[in-house]
Amino acid sequence: MRKTKPILTFFFLAMILIAAARALPADERYWVPADPPKCHYVIDASFDMEKGILGGEARVALPNPSHKAISIVAFSWAIDDNSSIKVFVGGDQLSDLNSANGSPTERPLFYRLPEPLGPGETVELRVEFSWKWSVDADDDELLTSGWWYPRLWWDGLPTHDSFSAKLEVPEGWTLALSGRLNDETGYYENASGRACGLYLGRGMKTASRESAGVLITAIYRDEGEKCALACLETAADAVAFYKDWLGFHPFRFLYIVPGGPGAWGGYPMSTGIVVIHGEQVYDSKQPLHWQWITAHEIGHQYWGEWVLDGDDPDWLWIGMGVFADREYTIHAGMENSKHTGMMSRFTEGVKENLDTTMDIPPAQHRRIGFDFNNVVIHGKGFSVISMLDEALGRETFMKIYRRCLRDYGGRRLGWREFQRVCEEESGENLSWFFEQWVRTGRFLALEVISKESVPRGDGYESTVVVRKAGRIGMPVPVKAVFADGSEQVAHTCRSLDVSTLRFSSAAELKDIVIDPEHHFPIIDEPPVATAEDIEEETSNIEWVGDGDKALEIYNKAKGISVPNASTWGKLAYTLYDGEHYDEAYAAIERVLEIDTSDYRVFVGNAWMGIINDLRGDREAALQHYRAALAVGYESYSMHSQYDLR
Repeated sequence: MRKTKPILTFFFLAMILIAAARALPADERYWVPADPPKCHYVIDASFDMEKGILGGEARVALPNPSHKAISIVAFSWAIDDNSSIKVFVGGDQLSDLNSANGSPTERPLFYRLPEPLGPGETVELRVEFSWKWSVDADDDELLTSGWWYPRLWWDGLPTHDSFSAKLEVPEGWTLALSGRLNDETGYYENASGRACGLYLGRGMKTASRESAGVLITAIYRDEGEKCALACLETAADAVAFYKDWLGFHPFRFLYIVPGGPGAWGGYPMSTGIVVIHGEQVYDSKQPLHWQWITAHEIGHQYWGEWVLDGDDPDWLWIGMGVFADREYTIHAGMENSKHTGMMSRFTEGVKENLDTTMDIPPAQHRRIGFDFNNVVIHGKGFSVISMLDEALGRETFMKIYRRCLRDYGGRRLGWREFQRVCEEESGENLSWFFEQWVRTGRFLALEVISKESVPRGDGYESTVVVRKAGRIGMPVPVKAVFADGSEQVAHTCRSLDVSTLRFSSAAELKDIVIDPEHHFPIIDEPPVATAEDIEEETSNIEWVGDGDKALEIYNKAKGISVPNASTWGKLAYTLYDGEHYDEAYAAIERVLEIDTSDYRVFVGNAWMGIINDLRGDREAALQHYRAALAVGYESYSMHSQYDLR
């Protein structure tokens, strides 16, 4: 009995602990599934224009696709003088945890479910809401990208949901919601979208066309009719092209609504709703502008509304969307000035020595003092996608493009995920491309340094030498044009500073064109180097064998202030290695102007003595050796490349 009693005691204790564990409440902290659930919203609302109050009810079906229970949910909404909300599950009204904790009831609002929502289960939330919208008597437009109704909040991550929405509005107002109107039910329906945007216009006209299964509706004022109908025509053609080219169109509806008074462009307001600015000043721009901006904003329905952006700054979906409208302009036989102009914004920014690094923290992004949106997000973002298409080849790139649309519809796509897809489809390690273009402000510049064409047999052998004048290497196409009108294309080697291209032809070489299709952001006049540029370039050269590169860097550095003694020191040693003795001596002088420590004076004079000996000036060399010894430096300096101490 003495032996069994401890065993029985342990057994009963274990049973008590197990029972207690089963009785523990589910994890009640707020957490977000790795893939936030896709919910279904049924929204019934009305708008009292006189009071400026939009209100109604939303029924939200919330599934739990994860492997653990959800106990707390959040809505992107606030409780204040302008907005109200009540959340119910069944007959139970839920209390927001914000108020219970004594914190302000600003968005998001947190609610504990009556029962934890287990894996694979679904719960319906019924939400009563109102929102006071500031409406002036002379307002003829009201629009919002999709936050006019309470939306489940997942740590600010964009998601796709399905919607059935109905909004009653006063007579004389035209409504657009992110959905296709079901005439039988009166609901605007969308099976999958980022948001349910809302547009209201007073005294507007409408025109519609069906194209490739997509109902396109233009909403416009009298004075914007000419522009709206032109944009509607372009939209019908663009939608048909995109669906044929990519195999689908993400939504069964598209609304084109008017924007501001100037011809500033446009923007994708919400899922299936695009804004075109300046419809009333249609004649102030060539038809190309209106065709391009329409196709451009439709492209962003694929990239931004269908595939969700995963980075801040969000250059990737911009670049991918612009690539789509470039392909449409080629299909439609339009000139390419919009896209070359977009690249030019980037190249002009480079010439101004702007920091065009794309992968930067949001806090740094907010401190930037130039037009980062146009120069980097649009200009460089599109340039990067354009170059990647050329570098990988059209067939491979289109596999990548279509795969991203297929696999990331309703999901976030960041540039690192994009790089992984590119590497999987191409079979190549593409760090050389993404690290340079995304994570640095380096630029691409090329120059033809020689060309010759000599008779050989029945034809000619031509040799063209192209030098990399910028800080990025790319396989850039170079077109050779011959006297008989024939043409050939070869590519520079991204890894070489100098590429030698050879052509065999029946006729003599007449001309050379770098990047004939204008798909690369090539700098024609590289900017004056900055101290940061010199330091970076110097850090990347080898201690042995890069003397000529060192000379090129030194020639750029000698006219500017580079305050880093170590940079001048490395330049001195690498110039010495390349037998550029005068420049090496001058670089050491710059070191001693910056740093007069015993170490620098000792080592600098020792090397200046060596250089003077090599130049044949023994007396000057001895003076430097004496100056080095006079320092009384008690340590030593290692130069392992020469086994020298």
